[in-house]
Amino acid sequence: MTDARLGIVPVSSAGDLRRFVDLPWRLYAGDPCWVPPLKKQVRGYLDRRHPFYANGSADRELFLARRGSRVVGRIAAVVNRAHNAYHGDHWGFFGFFECEDDPAAAAELLAAAAAWVKARGCDTLVGPANPSTNYECGLLVKGFDSPPTVMMTYNPPRYEDLVAGAGFSGIKDLLAYASPVHAGSLERLGRFAERNRKREPELTTRRVDLKEFRREVEIIRDIYNEAWEKNWGFVPVSKDEFDWLAKDLKPLVDPDLLHIAFFGDDPAGFLLAVPDANPAMAVLDGSMMNPIRLARALLIGRKREGLRLITMGVKEQYRMRGVEAVLFHEGLKGALARGYRWCEYSWILEDNELTKRTVRLMDAELTKIYRMYAKPV
Repeated sequence: MTDARLGIVPVSSAGDLRRFVDLPWRLYAGDPCWVPPLKKQVRGYLDRRHPFYANGSADRELFLARRGSRVVGRIAAVVNRAHNAYHGDHWGFFGFFECEDDPAAAAELLAAAAAWVKARGCDTLVGPANPSTNYECGLLVKGFDSPPTVMMTYNPPRYEDLVAGAGFSGIKDLLAYASPVHAGSLERLGRFAERNRKREPELTTRRVDLKEFRREVEIIRDIYNEAWEKNWGFVPVSKDEFDWLAKDLKPLVDPDLLHIAFFGDDPAGFLLAVPDANPAMAVLDGSMMNPIRLARALLIGRKREGLRLITMGVKEQYRMRGVEAVLFHEGLKGALARGYRWCEYSWILEDNELTKRTVRLMDAELTKIYRMYAKPV
């Protein structure tokens, strides 16, 4: 950090946007746990043509912190009108936060985001969310000894002090559990699953059919929006936004790891796990344009080391009827058959006791904690 005068400026040019996107490459240089995101994908999340911002449902502003000519930090301020309408809140969000070890810069960045959302009718600044809880979110506060799994965040330990030092308090913890993938868990889950199938003869499951991708995406969106409707931070996802998310995710989808449950003909729940692509992402270094890096990444991606179980949801009317155990059993069978060695279950709300108990059936242990923060504005 230098003694140059600190300034906070909005991103107003293509050059500023490039500096905003590129900053982490300097801040995380030499950090073995940081996984570079694809720059094209980051720009997509910031582009107001993204369905997240469609029809005035959200807006954002980007800020850079400078000391002289040096960029020392960045932040996005987001007003998610769809969230506020759904929850009856007046929240604004911050996201894409990165900063040098510069408490003054961090405080001023957060203050700029707070002022921007306050001017648009918000009374609280919450985050980080990149740009909402349907994407990457949470500040890592425990578990700095290993890289994140795919689509999970990473930051140095000092960020907790930077955010708390600016007057923010934790409001919700998002938990990551991990376990080895082994036959012992399958046998234990199999007993639960078999008992539940006998008790509920209408309950059936099947793998996703990628040849009918559009149909399957709509079924999963229907379940997703019903299953999470009462969860903290949840916002229903529009068809266009869900299609965008599904298109992003499709290259990772393994049909053996995505199962849908039905009661009769009614979609009741689904489980989605994906291969942990982050070891390959680390090789790509933010771009798929380098053919040598791409070839190395593809080679690493074939190793099938780890998984991330992204989500498992069941509609409210079908809960407590054994659907969760049956879906976990089917997912674990698929993971074993494909040769995966470990699985992370993330993220899980700190007060979601049912899911925490279920993952413990697979000998899962708490490995990482991500924290959401808030401050009145």
